[in-house]
Amino acid sequence: MLVDKICKEILGQKFVSVIEFLLKNADKGGFITLTQDEICKLADVSKPTLSKIFKTLETKKILKKIKNGVYKLSIPK
Repeated sequence: MLVDKICKEILGQKFVSVIEFLLKNADKGGFITLTQDEICKLADVSKPTLSKIFKTLETKKILKKIKNGVYKLSIPK
């Protein structure tokens, strides 16, 4: 899909992969109950890369850390 290619070119493959992983693993309320270490292992991404991606998503108010191992994904409409 063209949109996927454009997003991967702008954001990078790992960034898009992590977003896809989070979307697939969020429950109906948007909660993800995995630690960052678990996400790194399952999404095949390094801890520094995941930290950078999470910081970006938190800055954009797309992801909120509730507590260790619990995150809330909020996709703007």
